Amino acid sequence: MSIKVLLVDSSDVMRSAIRQLLKNELGIELIGTATSFAETLVLTAALKPDVLLMDPHMPDEREYPPALVKSQILLHTKCIVAISLWNDDDAKALARSFGARVLLDKMNLYSDLLPAIKQFCPSVSIAETADSFRKDSRRPARPSIEERLDAA
Repeated sequence: MSIKVLLVDSSDVMRSAIRQLLKNELGIELIGTATSFAETLVLTAALKPDVLLMDPHMPDEREYPPALVKSQILLHTKCIVAISLWNDDDAKALARSFGARVLLDKMNLYSDLLPAIKQFCPSVSIAETADSFRKDSRRPARPSIEERLDAA
């Protein structure tokens, strides 16, 4: 069973990059994307994601205060992981006000996203079988040029 992720980010480029990052990840299924808090509320209720991966800065943020968004999305998701280009104390406080368990730097998502889900969202952690399958399915190391020449 895979972890269902709903991605919330107003940037087309960032959504595309994160989609590519998650595309081949065993145990993770990107079930939808939203570009605003209005869409987030609708999609969270409809799709019931395990993890909401969300930038707390949206174009309609003035219309949707954090307390309102938090009260609605926590009805339908198990874990919120915030992502942002800003990681100062104000950004961390904003992420917490939405109910996020952690704020990740968008520039480090490649290395930080899956470990953060495992650490901060234990109720939806990636199945061990997916991890072991990924390890077992790697191609064996190719012999060095010296080994190939010696064998010839």
